[in-house]
Amino acid sequence: MSIVCFTPQPMNMRNLKIYCKTEDDQDLIVNLILENYPDAQISTWEPDPVDTGSWGMFVDEFPARLWGQLVEFLTTEESWALDEDVEMALECEEPRMYAYYP
Repeated sequence: MSIVCFTPQPMNMRNLKIYCKTEDDQDLIVNLILENYPDAQISTWEPDPVDTGSWGMFVDEFPARLWGQLVEFLTTEESWALDEDVEMALECEEPRMYAYYP
């Protein structure tokens, strides 16, 4: 008889989109995520065309608690470091979540 030992791993999520109005805000949020979750996969984009688009990122392979941590950061005095508004959309299985922080 063999004994199998299973250690549950936290489930990672995908499809978080974060939209920023400045490159500095994008850099701040990318750094915040990677400081806490170095295994998160982040792909960033630049505005196209430069004057009318948004800076932003797609985030994959992150724990579910990241959403709450970002909401907490964006709703506390810590958010003073951001220059402009930030918009987030978590596009996963229901319920889909959306947040806008002016």
